[in-house]
Amino acid sequence: MDLDDKGEQEKTLATIKLAQITAATLNDPDLDALLLLKQCKTNLALGNYFISEFYCQSSIKQLEKTSSHYIDIKWAYRLLALSYQGSSNLEAALTANEKALSFSKPYDINDTSYSNIATLLLNMGHLSRAEEYGKKALDIRIKRNIPQKIAQSKILLAKINLTLAKYDKAESLVRSALEGLQESTHTYSTSLAYYTLGSILHKKELSDEAIEFLLLALKAQERKSNATLTINIHQSLSQIYLEYQNPNKALEYIEIAIEKSKTAQNQIELANSYLFQSKIQELTQDYKDALEAQKKYRETLDLIYAKNTRKAYEALEFRNSVIKTEGALIETLQKQTNQQLNFNQNKYLFVLILIIIAMVFLAITLRSSHWLKNKSTAVKPLTDNSNHCR
Repeated sequence: MDLDDKGEQEKTLATIKLAQITAATLNDPDLDALLLLKQCKTNLALGNYFISEFYCQSSIKQLEKTSSHYIDIKWAYRLLALSYQGSSNLEAALTANEKALSFSKPYDINDTSYSNIATLLLNMGHLSRAEEYGKKALDIRIKRNIPQKIAQSKILLAKINLTLAKYDKAESLVRSALEGLQESTHTYSTSLAYYTLGSILHKKELSDEAIEFLLLALKAQERKSNATLTINIHQSLSQIYLEYQNPNKALEYIEIAIEKSKTAQNQIELANSYLFQSKIQELTQDYKDALEAQKKYRETLDLIYAKNTRKAYEALEFRNSVIKTEGALIETLQKQTNQQLNFNQNKYLFVLILIIIAMVFLAITLRSSHWLKNKSTAVKPLTDNSNHCR
């Protein structure tokens, strides 16, 4: 846990594996589940989503073996949902989040779960349900009176309404969120609010105001930058400037987005940026560069596919390796158990033989003693008769 807090994930994994070697001899499902859950969480932090998914599933199987476990199974499902989300398996992530909710107690505060589900539903295009869960999260947060959390829920609802093309409602929600963030030091939420407002104003064809708020979003990012959001802001600025008939400025911003995507190793945003770059160059009749950008776009998509396929394959190989290792460990433990059982049986048999021998010896001794006693009794009257004759 100390290594995990320090962010030393590789060392954390090595320590967990050492703990598992000891735990394997203890037959404690709770301990096994806890260590598997730690592996899930650590791999999740490392971005090993397929492997973290495997460990979360393994932990859940362990937790299902006992009804008296001290680990709340809903946390395993929440981590599983994040693993699925990381590998873009949104349907499975949604199911895992709903499963986590089903294990909630009456006293549990579920605003984060509702918010996560709303985000997933938004990304999946299920907008009515997304708004329903977003409102549930907001209602709880208003009752708890935590301004930052309230603002985050309003931003999410604004994004949902933006997608629904309800621009006035979306703008009202995000402006209200910004009011609640005035005293906040949470720069990401503030930047996200400005970015969302800029996107809404862009849809309302208020380009000058949109650019103003997108630049404010960038400024809010200066102290503590979120790579993906920064890239998205530059992409939006590029798009507005292109519509504003300023292709040079549009190209400038998309090139920044490309460089930031490379630095962050964000292949998805890199592909999106290359695609938009090709559109700008095509509109300016720079067909050679447009074709080159299209080529880079396709190459990046191929890399994404190859990377995801490789990670999935590596996770499958790893899963099979773990199962094989665990099978070998179980077989070894079974052999040890059988050897101990055979040893105990032989020991008991030896003791039983000794007892039988002792009982036979005792029986022979008792029989001999009884025979000698009878013999002594038979001889005594004969001696007495001889004396009488004399």
